[in-house]
Amino acid sequence: PFGYQADKLPLGARIMAVADVFTALTENRPYREGMDRNAAIRILRSMADNDELDKNLIDLVGKHYDEMNNIRDLAQKEAIREYDAFRASLGN
Repeated sequence: PFGYQADKLPLGARIMAVADVFTALTENRPYREGMDRNAAIRILRSMADNDELDKNLIDLVGKHYDEMNNIRDLAQKEAIREYDAFRASLGN
């Protein structure tokens, strides 16, 4: 982004990029189920091989996939609960 080369992007920006793609791949969406571990890792590694994501961070995702996915799943379930409670408060 903004013309930065990969080595000039702040670590926080690289982490956010990986987290964003990880969530987009693994999270259930209204139009599709989240991808399984193998499919998600395959895409993440392909993006890293194409220098679209930080390879070191993708290696960490591979090592900690289950923990990360559990955290993501809990956050998604909590967001759904909050949304349902909000809708209920509106009388819908």
